[in-house]
Amino acid sequence: MTKEILFILILAASNIIQTITGFAGGPLAMPPAIALLGLSNARAAITLIFWFSTLIVTFQNLKYVNWKKLGIILFFMSIGVVFGLWIYDYCPVRYLMLLYGIIVVLIGFKKLLVKQKRDLPVPVTYLALFASGIMQAMFTSGGPFLVIYATAAMKDKKEFRATVSSIWTVLNIFLTLQMYQKGMYTPYVNRLVFITMIPVFAAIYIGNKISSRLNQAAFLKLVYILLILSGGILIVNFITG
Repeated sequence: MTKEILFILILAASNIIQTITGFAGGPLAMPPAIALLGLSNARAAITLIFWFSTLIVTFQNLKYVNWKKLGIILFFMSIGVVFGLWIYDYCPVRYLMLLYGIIVVLIGFKKLLVKQKRDLPVPVTYLALFASGIMQAMFTSGGPFLVIYATAAMKDKKEFRATVSSIWTVLNIFLTLQMYQKGMYTPYVNRLVFITMIPVFAAIYIGNKISSRLNQAAFLKLVYILLILSGGILIVNFITG
């Protein structure tokens, strides 16, 4: 029961951050959730929970969605999702989790320490979208790679948040159905999702209230520090396990 309570608290906190930023909830929630529940249960539960939460945020901000950018993002990410599902099915889970932990830590350090002075070339940003699709399929954590494209393509905060939230809404429908067909939504996972949604609704409300008042730069620094700590959990689990 302690594990489930910790999971609910992690998802509530990560959904506040997801509502504010549009992208950081999955990468923050997944590493500790994997440590608590195992990869399969964590992946299934978080994908469905974030589908519900991003659907709400998308409808609340539908008028700000950039439909052209949404189409570009979905095109490249969908290719990555197909490739990511193939990797997930054929690579050892233990080493996938180590790889994931390393990637999250490196992204956290890069975002925290490297100040990018100019936008990357367009082909590089499209490659980042492909990588984002891979990470979303494998670990419900495509956000850090997606941001490489989205921050260059969308400068308005409301447009960025609404468009990025709508991406998770669309992609997580496909991923949820794929996991359902594989039998990953067991009675245990379904019960956990149902219980967790109550504090998640509260988290969305809190996130919306905070979003308009927040110093975004300072908040993102905190997010990147949490990413480093979150990925570090998986690396330590691999070493000690």
